[in-house]
Amino acid sequence: MNVIDAYQELSEFYNKNEVFSLEEDRKAVCPITIAQEKDDAAILAALKEMEKAGLIRHSVVGGKDYWVLFKSLDSYPQSIETNAMVCAGIASLINQICEKLDNESEKADPTNITEKDLKNLIYIASKVNPEVLKK
Repeated sequence: MNVIDAYQELSEFYNKNEVFSLEEDRKAVCPITIAQEKDDAAILAALKEMEKAGLIRHSVVGGKDYWVLFKSLDSYPQSIETNAMVCAGIASLINQICEKLDNESEKADPTNITEKDLKNLIYIASKVNPEVLKK
């Protein structure tokens, strides 16, 4: 496990939980490990990165370490910059699906991709069978 992998697993953990303890919650973040100390090092490094980013705060209570979510991860705004070709591709895919479903209200504007469009793209991707992609 590297730091980015651990950061991703911790982000998923914090989507459902507010407090992380390495002792108590390790298996939720890294259920299978061959080298526990090395994986713990990656988790701790990721926790430090999350703390530097202001997402969590570290506390010690009763001799135990806890990392507490500062606020809900959903409340942090994110910015994405991309070029016109990528936006056109996103809009084209969404609009093709909308045409098949006869749903004009969800069509995307290629000059103004919004959060709604990205959510639609995630929904579309979630419906794809991975076996089809192997062909």
